Amino acid sequence: MRHGYASFLLAHCLRRFNGERTLAAVYHLFSGKKSAQTLQDSKWFQLEPLFGTWKNVTMAALEEAAMALVEQRLALSAKQRTYTLTAAGEEWLAEQAALFPRHLNGWRYHEAEPLFWQRLSLIGQTLSNLVYGRRFAPICRDERTLQWVKQYLLAKGSSQMLAETLYQELIRLLEAVSEEAAVIFTLRLTSAVRIGWTMEQIAAYLQKDALYVQFQFRNVLHYIMAEAEAGRVPMMAELMSGLTPAVLTQSAQKTYEWLRKGKTIEDISKIRRLKRSTIEDHVVEIAANVSGFSIAPFVDDEKAAAIRAAAQALRTRKLKEIREALDGKVSYFEIRLVLAKEVGRWTS
Repeated sequence: MRHGYASFLLAHCLRRFNGERTLAAVYHLFSGKKSAQTLQDSKWFQLEPLFGTWKNVTMAALEEAAMALVEQRLALSAKQRTYTLTAAGEEWLAEQAALFPRHLNGWRYHEAEPLFWQRLSLIGQTLSNLVYGRRFAPICRDERTLQWVKQYLLAKGSSQMLAETLYQELIRLLEAVSEEAAVIFTLRLTSAVRIGWTMEQIAAYLQKDALYVQFQFRNVLHYIMAEAEAGRVPMMAELMSGLTPAVLTQSAQKTYEWLRKGKTIEDISKIRRLKRSTIEDHVVEIAANVSGFSIAPFVDDEKAAAIRAAAQALRTRKLKEIREALDGKVSYFEIRLVLAKEVGRWTS
């Protein structure tokens, strides 16, 4: 990784954004900002896997990564912190494709991930020490997790059998990922005989970029969570109890409930004492995330077809360009709704 993992991740985003978003959009994507724009961007540009996966990202780190790409002639700088990949950059990114964590799903798991990891790591530590008959200080200090794990273990009974189940499930899960990713994940675990390593310690041991190590660890964790949700690993599924991510943000969910009761955007704006634009943001979020949701009450079929045709012809998700192409006869809200429903059907 001659250019650093931050440059690789940024290059992936630049390719998807294709000059239509600034570095600020990348920053908000990685930090998991729940603004309407960022939520839409992650869907429209198919960047959901990276949403909320680099919480402590800084603009300085992104600017440094961008300059590294420019200096190597892998990207070009345009106005207002906008960058696009060069032909060499596109080729380099394609060559590095294997570095992308293919099980990553930040959109779905970025919020549940910390609690799931706390449960898994504490249960692993506890069972290991119980089997060896040793006293220990819990690695997790979160009171909710401590209580949850205590109740879970009391309800289960035999620590020996549970430890064997945990071991077998982890072996099976780690066999499905790369050897390097499995090593990274295993080194993070604490047992009766060793304390889990920090990301920095693992990076130094493997002589890898620390950010790369973080993403490989998260890649494995998200894979385990997905397998747990699918019910393929019973014990892990139990550890996911109560952590199943919500499809919508809390506020959008409330708006959706009112829409299902037949209320209009204007009605909901008054009931909830929120701006109309905020409720419109919610409707766009609902359209993007609820498959059976119809946008027909908000944009007629003729306008929707025209918006789709313009977006595909221009190969853009820039609202202003699409609106100008249609002589201003459609609203930004209508364009956003149609694009929300079109996610995944065409790419830039």
